[in-house]
Amino acid sequence: MNRLIFFRIILFISFILLHNVLFSQYLRDSTRYTGLNDFHTVDDHEILKNYSPEEKHQLIFSNVFSIPEVMVNFNGNEYPLHFDFGNSGNINITTAIADSIKYYNTDTINTYTPNGKIRGQVYRIVIPEFKTLKQSFSNETGILSDWSIYSTKPFNGLIGLKYIYNKCFTLSYTTKTLAVSNKSILSKLTKDKYELIQLEHFKMHPYGIHFKGKINNQDAIIYLDTGKSHSAINRSMVPRDKIISDKSGSFFKGSVNIEIGGKSFIIHYPRVKNTNRNINSNLPVGIEIGSDILKHILLTVDRTDNKNLLIIHR
Repeated sequence: MNRLIFFRIILFISFILLHNVLFSQYLRDSTRYTGLNDFHTVDDHEILKNYSPEEKHQLIFSNVFSIPEVMVNFNGNEYPLHFDFGNSGNINITTAIADSIKYYNTDTINTYTPNGKIRGQVYRIVIPEFKTLKQSFSNETGILSDWSIYSTKPFNGLIGLKYIYNKCFTLSYTTKTLAVSNKSILSKLTKDKYELIQLEHFKMHPYGIHFKGKINNQDAIIYLDTGKSHSAINRSMVPRDKIISDKSGSFFKGSVNIEIGGKSFIIHYPRVKNTNRNINSNLPVGIEIGSDILKHILLTVDRTDNKNLLIIHR
């Protein structure tokens, strides 16, 4: 009888241990946010109505990373490309669609990580023609790369803010809309319904969205990057002994307060990494804010008439 009870106890314990192994979460599943709703109190349509119907473009989310995409037409063939704030250069196509696009190789070059390290070799190419966001581009220099250099899953390519520079645009994840205008919408907005933030300009990342904010009350550069599916805190800004890792990455076992303009939100159990970028600033890049957070924020960037503003709607 005692042996039977002992056997049942061992069997029960083994079952519990096996259950925990099979259903254990990655550390990334523990990340939580508090206060993001304070950044999105306005109805997106109230802001988007300041654009004409012709200035509004439907976003696509056909990838597994929840990254917004825009349609790009290559001589009659259309493909969704990641609309990537972090793509500081020209258009980038990958081997996933290269066989269907007309282009010319001009050189083999290195591609670099944001902090200046060599990531891999890619090809500099010339694309005779492509169209996107109701604009046409001819003989545009671009990059052809193997998608595996950047990603664990195939994707078609990247197109960034270079192609809507000197414009005013609003990005709405909620309505899956990118609105782009040659004119500012700032004068159409109610003055107490938005926060104006002056964007920083860095030579190596001229089109990127960088601005000053605070990470746990410490001054830092905040960087917005739609092309990243997961936001990350600079690991140098949290206690090293509270950083833990698994297959999904490294995480800070604690909470971090992010202050943008006059508002803040908290990330509990945030991802951490080396977020250094090749920028001319005495402040660290405190956080890369990716699409996992940006999908909760309605934002407008106004770069018309030499302005360089981020508008946070509230």
